Amino acid sequence: MISKLKNLEELRGKPVAVLGAGVTGRGVGALLDRLEWEYIMYDEQSRDFGETEARASSIVVYSPGFHPDHRWLTLARDANVQCYGEIDFGSYFLSNSIVAITGTNGKTTLTTLLGRIWKEAGKTAVEAGNIGLPLCELIARGLDPEPLVFLEVSSFQAQGLENLRPSSVLWTNFEEDHLDHHLSIEEYFMSKEQLLKNASGNESWIGRSVFEKSQILQHKLSEKVNVVERDEVNSSFLPPDHFMKSYPQLENLSIAWQFCHSRGISKNLFQRAILNYSPEPHRLEKVATVGQATFWNDSKATNTSATVAACKNFSGNLFWIGGGRAKGSDSGKLVDLVKPFVKRAYLFGEMGETLKGILNKEGILATFCNTLKEAVIAAYEQVTEQTNVLFSPGFASFDCYANYSERGKSFIEAVFDLKKAVSGITQERIN
Repeated sequence: MISKLKNLEELRGKPVAVLGAGVTGRGVGALLDRLEWEYIMYDEQSRDFGETEARASSIVVYSPGFHPDHRWLTLARDANVQCYGEIDFGSYFLSNSIVAITGTNGKTTLTTLLGRIWKEAGKTAVEAGNIGLPLCELIARGLDPEPLVFLEVSSFQAQGLENLRPSSVLWTNFEEDHLDHHLSIEEYFMSKEQLLKNASGNESWIGRSVFEKSQILQHKLSEKVNVVERDEVNSSFLPPDHFMKSYPQLENLSIAWQFCHSRGISKNLFQRAILNYSPEPHRLEKVATVGQATFWNDSKATNTSATVAACKNFSGNLFWIGGGRAKGSDSGKLVDLVKPFVKRAYLFGEMGETLKGILNKEGILATFCNTLKEAVIAAYEQVTEQTNVLFSPGFASFDCYANYSERGKSFIEAVFDLKKAVSGITQERIN
């Protein structure tokens, strides 16, 4: 395995300090195992990292949850130990061309969509990063140099990047998010902008909202950056109910087309691949219809803009199930934006009571529920006509669940439990 890391053999004389024992930390460990490089894993729940540990380390590789000002990273820098984020460290051992994909919303869909298009075109590509498989683990498993790497990059991962040099960057959109981690909206923007600054190729593509925020923040973007409008692609080839026609997926579609066109993908192949693509779980998917209530799972919506985007896809009666752990955003702003669409609301989690109070003041009937299952039942019991029940939380899952996927599965189970119970009642009445 060829390394671009300077003084590698000298550095190997001391162990690597891996900060964070989660999925990312284990991915770093897998790569270090393959390199036969000793490492020690530190985690705030189990093993502390202090001045002695810092001086004993060759380098530090940290997981995305560590802010650059974290005391452990400060200790390492004070000891003149170089610190690398996971994808930066992994990129030192990667020769493949990388397309970095980021954005407040839509980056997972765009990453997997491009992977599908490349497969349809008979080209080799892999998907990694924030999508689930850490870059370091991908490399540790053995990666041929030919496949294009579609790398989903969060703002946490992009912060402090030095070595990663993507050939292109696709930045879907920008909205307020993650202000529990980033010190300001400008820091959040600049963490993603670092990808554009590092891009080595001739072209990158961004959505209109990214450009508008750059103007507000007075950040001059590179001339290599193309601004993509949502309507730059003709979506008439899609069926009327296709999820890519929903808001804001048309922006993903437009960015995907502009990038694919630049890489020689024909329009016919592009359209065929889109029609053959299955969306990622927990992103505005229909679960079931129970009586007059149709339940929709949008558990991946962990911020205001994602929830508002989901609400915009419905007309008629809409009941909203939301709540979770705040990420520094203004809950009042969320209420202002969803209230034109929502008839009733069912709230749960750490933000449930707060949202209920704000919604009630706005004249919207809102109910606090102790659990997600309770919210599903409460919503169903209030349905008297054709109604869409949208589970689009608007907040992080970590108050009650390990991640949005676990939360989404819990919602789906609650809906099917309800459907089974209702069917049983109906059957008893027929008998």
